[in-house]
Amino acid sequence: MTEKIIMPAVADELTEHYLTKQGFEVLTVDNPDEENILATAPDAAAVMMISNKIPNSMYDKMPNLKVLARRGVGYDNIDVNFAAKKGIWVTNTPGANAVSVAEAAVLDIMLLARKFDPISKKLRAGDWTGGYHIMGHDLIGATVGIVGFGHIGQAVAKILSSFGVKILIYNRTHYETDYGEYVDWDTLFKTADFVSLHLAAVPETKEIVNAQTLALMKPTASLINLARGAIVDEGALVDALKSKKLAGAALDVYQHEPITADNPLLALDNVFVTPHVGSNTVESNQRMAMGAVKMIEQVLRGQTPQWAVNEPKL
Repeated sequence: MTEKIIMPAVADELTEHYLTKQGFEVLTVDNPDEENILATAPDAAAVMMISNKIPNSMYDKMPNLKVLARRGVGYDNIDVNFAAKKGIWVTNTPGANAVSVAEAAVLDIMLLARKFDPISKKLRAGDWTGGYHIMGHDLIGATVGIVGFGHIGQAVAKILSSFGVKILIYNRTHYETDYGEYVDWDTLFKTADFVSLHLAAVPETKEIVNAQTLALMKPTASLINLARGAIVDEGALVDALKSKKLAGAALDVYQHEPITADNPLLALDNVFVTPHVGSNTVESNQRMAMGAVKMIEQVLRGQTPQWAVNEPKL
């Protein structure tokens, strides 16, 4: 019997229906969550995930499930250890969105440096000359701290290397690089004019950027987060921004998503916000989707997936 695969319709299109061509039965949904997964095919062997949370209770309702393939890097929406106990592979697509997220991070740094967001708002409000009184800073000569030096952090450093900035890096593992200097946590936060976060959301990093960390930063410094909202204490960040102990922030991720209209971050004029779209380019989505379907194919062919993030008890 042909094995069934549930995946986002957009991913099926971006991969030009690759899995169907390989002989699998592909069933598409907009954004797989427990409800529409079970409504579509509880006997599916594979599911490609985006960002919806998968509860542990779902596995007993899907007796044929072999793999959850995350289309992206983060997998904090899946309890990977529990999935392993159920004999289910969890995979991701490391590096597939690195360039796209890195470009977004650099864009955010430049927007904050030049204060283009408040200037644009002045113009939209009919104030042509208001922007003349909001002076930004050249990026050249600034110090940028990169926290987390995986695929994305390395891409950020490479892009910024041509901007004439000093790059500081914090990472547990020191990879060979020509694009920056490794420093300790406190030194990076005390020194950097811009701190760009690129850490995974794991129990050890939950709210690792907290009131104590933010207090290390210069009042002229800004924070950029395109990683995961869970790594930042959002309340402490709001306090720092409100009190001007921190100059600004650019955020693409939040502790609770989607962000609600009453979130105090949205009322602050020194915050640039986007709705978790750092990797949302055609090219990045193609790479992530193709990587995820390859992981599904490897598992269903009886192979060990190249990008497994757990090891099932098979």
